[in-house]
Amino acid sequence: MEQLTFGACVKKGWISSWQAVTQMPWLFLGVWAVFACTSLLIGQRPSNAAGAVAPAALLGHALLSLGFFALQMVVSSVLTIKVHRFVLLGEGANPLMPLNGKPLGRYLAVWLASMLIVLAAMGLTYTATRGFKLAGLVYLPVIAIYLFVSFRLILLYPSIALGGRLTLRAAWRDSRGHVWNMFGVGVVACLPLIVVAVLVGIALGVSMPNDYSSKSLSVVEALLNVSLVVLVAASLSWLYRRYARELLAHADTAPR
Repeated sequence: MEQLTFGACVKKGWISSWQAVTQMPWLFLGVWAVFACTSLLIGQRPSNAAGAVAPAALLGHALLSLGFFALQMVVSSVLTIKVHRFVLLGEGANPLMPLNGKPLGRYLAVWLASMLIVLAAMGLTYTATRGFKLAGLVYLPVIAIYLFVSFRLILLYPSIALGGRLTLRAAWRDSRGHVWNMFGVGVVACLPLIVVAVLVGIALGVSMPNDYSSKSLSVVEALLNVSLVVLVAASLSWLYRRYARELLAHADTAPR
């Protein structure tokens, strides 16, 4: 654990984000290119002159969109791991797959588990809505529980990037009593970027025709999403420096 204030975590998160982008520019640009291209392709929905679309075309587009989403998840995980290792270890863009890809595999396993939990929660709320008319009583508790558990385990991500295993108990203990502080650091650090995203979206929507506006917005949105990935990873790395105790014993390499 390091003695860091709330403001220091936010400030160092922004500084480290800029340093990570400037030290690993080709990785950042490559991930941005993947996000931009896949977003543009997902936005091109199948259609014909009559306006009718064959079910096979819709199914094909849905499967391609799912594949593009999986690709975005993989490249964003690679970028996140590299930012964690840059902030905590001073490691550059090479190797692209540290520790023979073990951190990436564990990252994707956590993402898959999170997605399955979200799908199960959606199924629960759908059943409550259709069968018992209790949507309002189910949505809020499920969302609250999911967010609380996610923040209690959030220190697991930088630990995985350092080669740590999926030590849920250690992550849970290290975050005890610090959830609101970690949540506040995330909000304060990301809020300026979110405001910029909203203003840029409004400006593009007003100043350009619909077709050009949607394409330009997809490219700019991809840039902002990748920037957000870097900022969140850098800020979380400093929170790891501040609060990690038991997790340090499970990492292959200790932060410098």
